[in-house]
Amino acid sequence: MRLTPRTVSVRQLYVLTTVFAVAGAIWMFTIGGGRPALAFFLGACASLGNLWLFHKLARGIEPGAATRKPWQAGAFATRYLIFLAVGYVIVNALGVSPLPVALGLFASTAAVLSSSLLELVSTAFGTRRT
Repeated sequence: MRLTPRTVSVRQLYVLTTVFAVAGAIWMFTIGGGRPALAFFLGACASLGNLWLFHKLARGIEPGAATRKPWQAGAFATRYLIFLAVGYVIVNALGVSPLPVALGLFASTAAVLSSSLLELVSTAFGTRRT
């Protein structure tokens, strides 16, 4: 597989999401204990799964893709329902406050924002890789 700036960026999102998942779980463990830390980590894993599914679906409907499946366009909306259902199940199964789960569900969002900041800083200082 040839590495393009796009694949490097997507890999960076996966790595950053994993870093936020682990760091957030450790932080949640120090302030709340084991159950909230597990709730955060499971929420972050759901966030990582959502990121993976988004990437897979986006690649399936991008222009130039050989086979397009009509269900993939509808799956964009359905994944949010699944995403919320997973959060609900985590909260009920662990009996924790929804806050750690909600924070974990935003792990990929934090990764996207961090990746954008890294790109801005690297461009500003001329250290951007091409």
